[in-house]
Amino acid sequence: MLYASREHVPENMKRASELANIVADSRYKLYDDFLHLDDRRLREYLDAVRWATIASLEGGGSDPFKVILS
Repeated sequence: MLYASREHVPENMKRASELANIVADSRYKLYDDFLHLDDRRLREYLDAVRWATIASLEGGGSDPFKVILS
């Protein structure tokens, strides 16, 4: 949803990147939820992260962290 709404709400690209960091953060253990689900859900999530990263690069140049730091 964050990626899909990026044209109407550009700051959602930053939120999508932040969400990926939260899911990966070992303090929250959210990644465990993907381990108990089927592989399709994990692939869908990783595809969404990939597309959000690509869109951030297209909009912000060659710095993949620009969207997070701005």
